[in-house]
Amino acid sequence: MVALDVPPEADLPKIRELREHGAEQGWWHWEEGCVTAAWIVTERG
Repeated sequence: MVALDVPPEADLPKIRELREHGAEQGWWHWEEGCVTAAWIVTERG
């Protein structure tokens, strides 16, 4: 298990894109814990 603490100034859409790409490729499975409103608005759909 790995936990990431992403700073608020990070490129959140790019981080989400990378995370989702890795999941689609079968490289990892992810679950979200405590997230901010800034993270939530990057969600697709």
